[in-house]
Amino acid sequence: MTTVIWLTLVLFTAIGCFFLGSIYTKRQYEHDELEKEVEKAQYNLEQYKQDVADHLASTNKLVSKMRDNYEQLVNHVEETNKILLTDNRSESMPFFSKETTEHLKASLNSLEQNKTKRESLSSQPVDYADSKSGIFADNRTNKNQTEQA
Repeated sequence: MTTVIWLTLVLFTAIGCFFLGSIYTKRQYEHDELEKEVEKAQYNLEQYKQDVADHLASTNKLVSKMRDNYEQLVNHVEETNKILLTDNRSESMPFFSKETTEHLKASLNSLEQNKTKRESLSSQPVDYADSKSGIFADNRTNKNQTEQA
């Protein structure tokens, strides 16, 4: 009988170890899966941080280029203004003689004066009077004259 007891004991031990091993293996598998998910999440986080850093760097480069282009544009406009709007046009653009330039300036001034005169003459007449007039006027002399006539 001792052999049967030993075999039964070994059988129960084997069955118990099998169930304990399966439970331990299942927990270890779940633990490994969780570790893989954590590593994947950390990798995604690092990748996201790198993407944000790259985006900010490229945005900084684009803003820098835009600022440089804007500065170039402002400098160009200032140079153009200096060239076109200086009072010494005859020196910077010697296309005409001094007398011709003076004649052109005088004609431009007369054109501007004529333009202001035309603008003042072409204004609309005022649709109202400063004092009472017409049938609303309180002129008793007009009434007396119409009654006498």
